[in-house]
Amino acid sequence: MQAIDATDLRILKVLQEDGGLTGTQVAERAGISQSPCSRRIQALTDAGIIMGRTIELDRRKLGFDLLVETRIKLQSHDPKLLEAFKIAVASIAEIQSAMMMLGEFDFRFQVVVRDIGHYQALLQNRLTSLPGVKEMQSSVVLETIKSTSALPL
Repeated sequence: MQAIDATDLRILKVLQEDGGLTGTQVAERAGISQSPCSRRIQALTDAGIIMGRTIELDRRKLGFDLLVETRIKLQSHDPKLLEAFKIAVASIAEIQSAMMMLGEFDFRFQVVVRDIGHYQALLQNRLTSLPGVKEMQSSVVLETIKSTSALPL
């Protein structure tokens, strides 16, 4: 793939705004014809710059009323323990994002649950039994001011 140019950036901006657009719609909004737009989208995908297209769901309208930030400190940073921990975390559907951190805690999760009872069950049955957990803190999110995966192109 060649270097990203202004046309590629326009295409990426359009796709970030609405990943469900057709190739023709993307081309129209990016100001180029459909064939070169499709070729550019394919090249951006082949280069791994476009990693997929998703839709965003309103969690509350689907019954997931609580968002919880969970911070975890591990007993050690043994490579086998870290790998086991990561595999176990990946299997928990309620964890929407999991990030390894520098600082006081080793990991930070965003967890979506239906209510506090759902979180309590998840905490007792899954989170506390993750491999190597030494300490855990949770905070309930009262309001999300901004949430985006869009890059500032």
